[in-house]
Amino acid sequence: MSNNKSRADISLQESWASNISDYILLRRQQTHLAYNVTDAKPNTDTDSAKIDKTPDSGLFTALFTMLATHLEEGHTVLTIEETEHEVPLSGHINGELVTLYAWQQQLLEMLATPIIALIDTQIEAQSETDITAKASIFVLLETLFAKQDQLWAQLALSNHDKEMLVKRFDAVALLYKLLKNSNMTSFAKLIDEHTLFASVNANANHNENKNSLSRNNQPIVYQLINNKEADKQNAAITFWLHRAWQAEFNLAARINTILDQQVTPLEIAIPENLHEHQIKAINVANNNAFSIITGGPGTGKTYTVAQLVIALQQATESGADASGSIRFSTDSASLALAAPTGKAAQRMQESLQAALDAADVELQLQEAKTIHRLLGIGRTGRPRYHANNPLGEDIIIVDEASMLGVELANYLVSAVKPGARLILLGDANQLAAVDAGAVLADLCRIPLLQPIHAELTESRRFTADSGIGKLAYQINKTETDTHAIWQLLKHDKALSFQYVNSINTLQTEASLDNKIENSLSKNKDISNLTLNYHPYINKVKTLLINPIEKSMPESVKDTIASLMETFNQFRVLTAGHNGEWGDHYINNYFTQWHLTELKLPLGQNTWFHGRPVMVLQNNYELGLFNGDIGFCLQTGDERSRLEVFFENKKQGIAVNLLNEEMIATAYAMTIHKSQGSEFDHVAITFDNSHARLLSKELIYTAVTRAKKQVTIYSTKSALEKAVQTPTERHTGLALQFTKH
Repeated sequence: MSNNKSRADISLQESWASNISDYILLRRQQTHLAYNVTDAKPNTDTDSAKIDKTPDSGLFTALFTMLATHLEEGHTVLTIEETEHEVPLSGHINGELVTLYAWQQQLLEMLATPIIALIDTQIEAQSETDITAKASIFVLLETLFAKQDQLWAQLALSNHDKEMLVKRFDAVALLYKLLKNSNMTSFAKLIDEHTLFASVNANANHNENKNSLSRNNQPIVYQLINNKEADKQNAAITFWLHRAWQAEFNLAARINTILDQQVTPLEIAIPENLHEHQIKAINVANNNAFSIITGGPGTGKTYTVAQLVIALQQATESGADASGSIRFSTDSASLALAAPTGKAAQRMQESLQAALDAADVELQLQEAKTIHRLLGIGRTGRPRYHANNPLGEDIIIVDEASMLGVELANYLVSAVKPGARLILLGDANQLAAVDAGAVLADLCRIPLLQPIHAELTESRRFTADSGIGKLAYQINKTETDTHAIWQLLKHDKALSFQYVNSINTLQTEASLDNKIENSLSKNKDISNLTLNYHPYINKVKTLLINPIEKSMPESVKDTIASLMETFNQFRVLTAGHNGEWGDHYINNYFTQWHLTELKLPLGQNTWFHGRPVMVLQNNYELGLFNGDIGFCLQTGDERSRLEVFFENKKQGIAVNLLNEEMIATAYAMTIHKSQGSEFDHVAITFDNSHARLLSKELIYTAVTRAKKQVTIYSTKSALEKAVQTPTERHTGLALQFTKH
């Protein structure tokens, strides 16, 4: 394994949610400065004192590091549990017989992960004991303590990397000293006495809308829970970083406040073609200040909400605001449409507008916005609209709510004015948010919120005999039936599976011939994928002969719409960016194929006629949003310039205005980027090298992007791992509702 790869393994698990990572790194520095070790109570344990004069600060460092890593991975809490009758395991470390409970082993393994990764990947054990990921914590700790000097000496690390690892090792050693031969009761006592930890239960009498813990501003918040049931008795401690706890506390408090508010229902003429689940959803949204409507693709979430929008319009026209329950301004600003991403907002607006047009309702909707833009969140990260300066809209509809992290959800809910309606739409089975938390999934599981949650189950896109619908159903099952999935992939005409050779697949005969065969077969697989883009390439060829006429805006719009329709017939969706089946490699392959097909120069120029591109970041000046798809085309003017044309726009954008940081080739895209999109045929690509990224939510999201055909390019083991691995987001939002 290369040294670069090793560094990736041992780093503090850098997250793809860079904003969270940046915050954490800054927070770590600020915290250690603000909470000097002298604030911690001294400990008289002489053993611990040999490692650190203030071991209590070591406890804080250890838990803070784990919580920070957890937050980077999308979790808002760390929970440890001790079952009443659990017997601790015993083992020898440094010649001493030591007992450790399962929760203690979990904490130590979590903290030691970067060092363990090094042992697994770079250090060949000199002892008779084979050090593997499955080795017991006793073996691992014994090895760490006995071979630490050898460990640092054998590794090719920078001074910075070595310093980070030594600090991590010291934290592991300190935590081990505090945990060994103890139990949950003694650990809870240590926590309770620590000046940098705040107990949730310490201020039980605080006002429900005011967090008294915020005045103390202790960096780690904890809650001790004793569960006593008929068949078990166990204790648990849940830890939050203060900011994560604050966001969950405020979100729960605001939701409870909105739930208590009464709204006067609008008069809605319910269409006859709606089924009972849709009728229930309309009534839930109409009768409550806060409502949640969930359902899979094609279940009619947008159409259902459209009925509420129609009722809003009718109420406006009839002057129904006289009751004072809902006020409608003359500029139609009483309705806000929002989504976590610009592309999702655009799709939401288009879908709602289509539903209104189909119902012969003459209403031009306001522009749907990203939630950041709606709330006025700028570079500071703070919203312009909040509880003391709420939004003016009377109905706020948020689509793709599964993408909501806890902090953004807190900002959104806090900005809703008293008496307004908030409606969340989404698919709780799709991928969780990039930021920490799993708000939509959490809210759907909280008993208190069941009356305001309506789930749509009848899909109009996937009929009962639809292979795609059946596959999505099987993936979503709590107990995954891999046999049933393989049978579907084998026999259903809408589904297929193509075996790929993975560089990580263990082979019985690792000969050179095999390696050559693997490489050739991989390129053959990718070459076969190009066949699906031939209709698009043919249209692009035509536009090379007869270039787009910029002087005819309506013709431009129609041409791009037709090109987009053809391009959306097929799309490659990847689990990640890297590797032989990541979107970077596949897009590079397609680019070379594209240039060859059009007989264009195979040069270094990134811009070429027919290049499909995707916007990677919002650019309000150009009117572009993250996820927008466009086409680079040669124009018919005298200079034959290259411009990029986007859907629903009558003018192109010069390529020199689009840098490579905000644009990527879009023959292939990650599954995350595809959320909310639909394509006729989807090819899903991943292999064993993407193991860390795979989950059943990821595959479900990819499968449900297809309307007619799904082809999976993968290994048997990677697919089975994916559909059997639910995304686990450890959150504390539900705990906040138990107090009310």
